[in-house]
Amino acid sequence: MATPFSHTVLTRWLKEHEKELQPPICNKLLSAGQLKIMFVGGKKANDRGDYHIEDGEEFFFMIKGDMCLKVLEKGKHRDIVIKEGQAFLLPPRIPHSPQRTANSLGLVIERERQPGDMDTLQWFVDGTTDVLWRQNFLCSDLGKDLVKVVKNFKSSYEGKNGKKRPEGGNLNDDIKPIMPLPRPLDHKSALADPLAIDDWVKSNGESLKKGFVDLYKGQNFHVQVACGSTKLALITHPSEGFYYLMRGSAELKETGSSFKVSMADSSIVVISPKTQHSLILGKDALLISLTWPSAPEEDCNVATPGEMPRLERESVYANFDENGELKMDDFGGGTENYSNSSSQ
Repeated sequence: MATPFSHTVLTRWLKEHEKELQPPICNKLLSAGQLKIMFVGGKKANDRGDYHIEDGEEFFFMIKGDMCLKVLEKGKHRDIVIKEGQAFLLPPRIPHSPQRTANSLGLVIERERQPGDMDTLQWFVDGTTDVLWRQNFLCSDLGKDLVKVVKNFKSSYEGKNGKKRPEGGNLNDDIKPIMPLPRPLDHKSALADPLAIDDWVKSNGESLKKGFVDLYKGQNFHVQVACGSTKLALITHPSEGFYYLMRGSAELKETGSSFKVSMADSSIVVISPKTQHSLILGKDALLISLTWPSAPEEDCNVATPGEMPRLERESVYANFDENGELKMDDFGGGTENYSNSSSQ
């Protein structure tokens, strides 16, 4: 029987999966429903020269250490430094290249790909905005699917030489080095600076006494924050709901049933769509909430820890094994090596 909530303690989950946070991407998927929830980082720095382009927004939050998000903003290169404890919402169709140092850890959330969506990886000629190599692909698991494209690039003439192949030369490899973009890039958006959550909470103290306050209201994602001794009743999200308790304690209870979850520092809960519930936050609690209000209506049940995600639909973006069986990452339990009292 599917449960309305999936509860994961991040520190335990990391302890089980930290060995999987490996270059080049250093990524591990936690939940593969409507919200693609992943953690990126680990003991080694990532190894990325590519720029990722997708049709949905991406939410970033740095739990430990800093990262540099290289972007192409209005046709020009820009480095956005997201520091520990800071959040950032990236609009769709912005080329971006996350650069992560060793012993860092970040949360990244993307939306489920929709019919017609196509991801892209591209590389630039060093020091320019001239595209060196580009490949489009269907994405189901960013950490796995990107690795395949990175390997394709590194084995190409462009990847080996850092320059474009001779004009008109096919090099007998039948490779089209620069695929056309499936959709235009966003060349108009001016990107805001990242937000430091603790500073933002201090400046929004009065509003937060009343309940959730908007941190971001983007094209896809609605990100809110709640804190302090607060009781929030009769909450319902049209999509999966994501809660991350940075610190303190909280209790989450399904309306009309006895099902509840006791949350502590670094607890993560993913809630099935349209599940009515209430939240009781402890005195020192600080909670981040993320939903996708415009998500398509569909059956999507989250998994309980230790079980396979139960998706009551099939997707062309899912991973299938050689026998045609759906493959998904399982849930586990995170490591004290990455815990940080100032940001959890």
